[in-house]
Amino acid sequence: MRDYSVEIETSNDYVKSIMIGGGYIAQKLSLNLQNRGLASSVVASAKDFDVSSTPEFIFLFINKEEKLPESVLNFAESIKSKLIIISIDSSCSEDMVKQCSGKEANYCFVSIYDVYGGSGEGSALESVFAGLKKKKLISYKNDQIIITPIFVEDVADALCRVAFATQTFKKKFLVTGKDEIPLVGFVQRAGAEAARKFGLLINPEDGAEEYPETLARHEKIMQRDNSYSLLSWQPEVSLDRGISLALDSIPVEPQASLPEVKKKTILSPENLLRI
Repeated sequence: MRDYSVEIETSNDYVKSIMIGGGYIAQKLSLNLQNRGLASSVVASAKDFDVSSTPEFIFLFINKEEKLPESVLNFAESIKSKLIIISIDSSCSEDMVKQCSGKEANYCFVSIYDVYGGSGEGSALESVFAGLKKKKLISYKNDQIIITPIFVEDVADALCRVAFATQTFKKKFLVTGKDEIPLVGFVQRAGAEAARKFGLLINPEDGAEEYPETLARHEKIMQRDNSYSLLSWQPEVSLDRGISLALDSIPVEPQASLPEVKKKTILSPENLLRI
């Protein structure tokens, strides 16, 4: 996941939320919070964390293998900020849960699976759109994987809901889309929409890609439904609409139609003398 740093200026210079890491998802979340009147500051990593501010919310994006930064945990505990720990395409590890168990900080965990719609790296599904940018369809080794894709705008809205919800202390949330689809079907639908939208001839990608370990289907549905019930929330962006919007965010040069190609060939300088 690509990190970046950005500051959003406010009239009173008072930051009410801080995001650590998160890339494109954090960018969307920051704009979402700003629209709700909350100023945000986003930093690339925990080592850049500025403890001089007193935010209401701290969103910490972390990889499964990483250990939670003690400085962030202690800071959230000391100033009573709500700490939202977010993992992409993986469940929050038991080590993370144990690390927080002795803390009195107001923390909760959010796992997000199958995110798409970012302009940069965000989850495994972003490789599908990175491939389409190169006019390639990505193939995966396991064609039995069932996914629940969720558009990045819905992810940002869900994280806002988690922040403002009252019954979140020490709870685990799972954020996914509402539609189930085989991974191979998602790739094909994205490729078909790219072909329609840009007139591309999509070629299969040589080789195959690994996909992150997924939750068991029944476990995912149960956790997701419980999470959404607690948040009184459901994703709103349909799969077809999300794929179309995701393709709008990647720079793809339209491919000329066959008659236009023939016309250019005939009128080229070397062929004009033959007409």
